Amino acid sequence: MMVCMNTKEKTTNERLAELVKGAGLSQPAALTLFNRGFGIRGIKESTWKGYFCKPDSTRYRGFDPNLLEHAEKVFGPLQHDTTGQK
Repeated sequence: MMVCMNTKEKTTNERLAELVKGAGLSQPAALTLFNRGFGIRGIKESTWKGYFCKPDSTRYRGFDPNLLEHAEKVFGPLQHDTTGQK
């Protein structure tokens, strides 16, 4: 019996994009929600946009795993079923 598995783990950037999409938020709305509680230390819009760029883009920025933990807490509860299944 042959079992096929996806061995490619998602990058932190891919997971962030998945969370934002699953929450049904635009990037600006997601950034506002994400930055709550950070005060003036919040992520700047240009940096945030870099997280959603392709890795070969000059604007690309790697999303820190510690920030992903925060994103999971913020956007995780907002997830919708995007598969169309009930």
